[in-house]
Amino acid sequence: MIDTSGTESRRLAILAVFLAGAAFMLFWNLGRYALWDDETMTALAAEGVIETGDTSAMHGRNIAAYREGLLLKGLHDRSTPPLASYLAAVSLRVFGPSAWAARIPFAALGFSLMLFAAAVIWRSDPSLLSTFLWSAAILGNTSLMLFLRQCRYYSPVILLSVLIGFLYLKWEKGFSQLAALSILSFLLFAANSMNWLALSACLLVDYLFWKRKTEPIGVGQALAVIAIQGLLCGLLALIWNPLFTRFGSSVHAGSGWDRFELFYWNLRDLNAAEFMAGGLVLLAIPVAILRRDSWLMRGLAAIVVFVGVVSLVSPQTIANTRVADVRYLAPLIPVGIGVGVRLLTLLFSNAAGWAVVVALVAFWTNILNGTIIKQGMRSVPAEYLHELLTPNQEPYTPVIAWVNSHVKEGESIWVLPDHMTYPLMFHAPQAVYAWQLARSQRSDPEFKDLPPIHFKGVQSPDYLVVFGPAVVTVRSLIRNWKAAGVSYQEVGRINAFWKDLYRPELFWRTFTPILNYDPETQAIYIFKKS
Repeated sequence: MIDTSGTESRRLAILAVFLAGAAFMLFWNLGRYALWDDETMTALAAEGVIETGDTSAMHGRNIAAYREGLLLKGLHDRSTPPLASYLAAVSLRVFGPSAWAARIPFAALGFSLMLFAAAVIWRSDPSLLSTFLWSAAILGNTSLMLFLRQCRYYSPVILLSVLIGFLYLKWEKGFSQLAALSILSFLLFAANSMNWLALSACLLVDYLFWKRKTEPIGVGQALAVIAIQGLLCGLLALIWNPLFTRFGSSVHAGSGWDRFELFYWNLRDLNAAEFMAGGLVLLAIPVAILRRDSWLMRGLAAIVVFVGVVSLVSPQTIANTRVADVRYLAPLIPVGIGVGVRLLTLLFSNAAGWAVVVALVAFWTNILNGTIIKQGMRSVPAEYLHELLTPNQEPYTPVIAWVNSHVKEGESIWVLPDHMTYPLMFHAPQAVYAWQLARSQRSDPEFKDLPPIHFKGVQSPDYLVVFGPAVVTVRSLIRNWKAAGVSYQEVGRINAFWKDLYRPELFWRTFTPILNYDPETQAIYIFKKS
């Protein structure tokens, strides 16, 4: 009889280190940075849930009218699937309004994913090498850890996608499994309907090409899942549906070529954001063909199908940006990890030492992502760990402190750029945040009862808070207003780099502070009406 106790104890030690590392990466300094703009859209809607039971856009004297009310209908956010806001509402109600309270339910879901992964790793393959490869790959994926700790829909959709995929692969035709799959799929729709559609397409393609041949699902069960999904998701879509708002009508689908170009961008930036090791994914293609490995083929097919569906239905247009909105692809991170681990297992099954070396290079450096050409060799996980221990200065926290100290209850502020209004609205709610709506919208039935301060140019705000280069335009406006009898004076300047470079997308994030900036155009400027 082979004594496996030594192997089991080493596997347990690896998984213990894995869970401890994941906990540190997900929870440490969770509330250190203020919520950035997309996070605050979730948190503000959550406050609306606390106040009214619904995703209201009204918060005392303020209205969260992103892009002139693009998401709103009847002064409620009716474009954004509501699950994330309801999750945040529970935490904010219990712990009070703070960045930590807004993020903690999402980080907790992220750690639940880590616990689930550890359980599956323990049970699925008893080898020491497999345990190490999975642990190293997951801990080395900084994008995964960053997305899981945001106050946004990312954590729910990643966890739900993994659980749905697991139930699908382990299908046993039981009623409880059918019910669980239906509930999880509905929750995914309530978290992000685009991810729900993309995952559904992936499961359909996988079933037609692979699972149908070995483990067919009964027609009755398939129809039951479809019927339950149609009913529950249809009811939700009667309330939260972007087609009922200006957001739905404003999204320009673009030409077929635009969609194809976006497909290429999405694939390219999956690699640039280090969602997966691009070199391993490319190598997996010939290995899957030569070895006829169904797991690699299914993983690669899932990546292509998911990216294809998102590229078709994404609200992103290619005219105003040069990178993909990779946040819509966050559920693919576990798939990329799985493809990488499977490939290394196949190639180095009899050479564990080489497997460990290649894994550390692939998952803990940028060598196989090719970004080494522009960025030089770097280890994003190491940079992230350093940042967790020594956080950078970010622009919102000092501005929030200034507003809380200097702006009286009910005084008004115009914030530029517009999207940087919402972190201040959440963290410093005593001010009235002005000019979110166009002057022409005063006649809109939805907004006609709002005070004049909310409409651009109707009533002068008491303060102007300007982040970065927009100050050049604002100084020109101030000169013009002075000629018309309205004067503003600069009363504060916060010497911090103006941009919020702590989003989860790696190409929009820095792990080191920005120190060399122009204080005349790249700081934060505060003007007061005199």
